[in-house]
Amino acid sequence: TMNLAFQPQNDMNLSPVELAVAAYVFCRDLPHSELLVDVGECIANRAALMTLILRAEVVDDVLNMVVWMLIRTSKQTQWFLPTSIVQAALEGRMLTSGTATSLRNNYMRCKVDMVTRIHQPMWCDGHWYLMIIDVSRMKLIYLDSLRDPAQAEARKIGMTRVELYLEGLMLGRSWLSGNCSTRPRFSTFDFEEPKLPQQDQKSMDCGMWVAQWMIRDHLWQDYSVQ
Repeated sequence: TMNLAFQPQNDMNLSPVELAVAAYVFCRDLPHSELLVDVGECIANRAALMTLILRAEVVDDVLNMVVWMLIRTSKQTQWFLPTSIVQAALEGRMLTSGTATSLRNNYMRCKVDMVTRIHQPMWCDGHWYLMIIDVSRMKLIYLDSLRDPAQAEARKIGMTRVELYLEGLMLGRSWLSGNCSTRPRFSTFDFEEPKLPQQDQKSMDCGMWVAQWMIRDHLWQDYSVQ
């Protein structure tokens, strides 16, 4: 009887508490401006969470919530970075000292020579995809649920701009664990494009695929999202 934007399905096997949360989050009659998530660096209102419904374009607040969740449970040598870095890199602007300090303290939780994998949600012309910088293998892993030969070059250029931005952000001895430590050069890494299932052409699910890839890589280093 509730006016829900999303109807939970029986095969989701949701508990009564989860059903109540879903009903509250996705109720159209409640204020869309109501703040529902306020955790550390991450905030989101009902309007942002409403983008999780079918055929909606997931906004960056949702992916940043996933990032915030994962950095609380992952190893310090794995970085999950928010979308603010992509925005700054693609717009060619410097981060304020306060923002840079916050990113370093909350998201980049080890020295750069100790990091093993960096996960960065990417945005290009209305489409989400994921870049994973595999430092140990010196690879730039390109995960895209809606590959388009006409867009591939632009998306890879975006990855290159972000990796160069990260290199510039992490200059200085304070980013290294010791005087003899070697700074990784992300810009010298080769692209790797795993064979992936693809989303429905008519869906707007790219943001959901990026979220699932980050979760699965954190748990199993597996990209086989269906």
